Amino acid sequence: MCEMWTTADEWRVANRNKQNRATQSMPYRRGRTSHYQLMNDFSHMHGRTPHRLEVFKMGRCKDLPDGSESWVDEESRRRYDAMTQMIAPSSDMDAESHTPATPEDAFISVMGKDRPGRVRCAGSGETLGTWYRSTGTPTTSERERIMQEQLKAQEDKLKAQVEEMTQMREMISRLENVATKVDEMSILLSQIQASQAHTQHVPPAHRSGSDSDSGTDEAADDYSDHDDHVS
Repeated sequence: MCEMWTTADEWRVANRNKQNRATQSMPYRRGRTSHYQLMNDFSHMHGRTPHRLEVFKMGRCKDLPDGSESWVDEESRRRYDAMTQMIAPSSDMDAESHTPATPEDAFISVMGKDRPGRVRCAGSGETLGTWYRSTGTPTTSERERIMQEQLKAQEDKLKAQVEEMTQMREMISRLENVATKVDEMSILLSQIQASQAHTQHVPPAHRSGSDSDSGTDEAADDYSDHDDHVS
């Protein structure tokens, strides 16, 4: 062991690791407990394999007896909150159009993609192959397929909504036409009723006084003629 420290390469690696630790943010604070042990304990407790966000929290947050959480630093808490918000369903009015991100996509969006041969925040001994096989996390092509299926489902849903709105507009247009015709019939009926009422209230024509007098004179003449004929 002592001979290893006599080589220049070992000194160089040790110095580089020391510098990296000095500038490291969001350090792992579970002491000698490895990620494998934490993940195994989680699997026994919950009956499933933890996802990336849960693994990230395991190594940087400790649950206290009073129910609160103790994070190693504020940056770890901030990034975890950002990832949690991305996978949480939306409670706004446009919840139907909002598709929550998967834990894997949320982790990559906040923490960055995994570099070759290394899985971020999963321990030094974890590789891409061992991680994705053990967690069952879908690969990039699988995630793309899932996203395409989700987009297709959203498109079909939007098309159905557009078709429903078109049918509603057509129904509203028909109802407006019926209402217009009803208004026209109501106006016409009112006009007919007004005309009939005006006709019923016209007074009958009266005969003049001269016509009555002439009739009396004619009767008198007839009477006089009749008297002359008798004598």
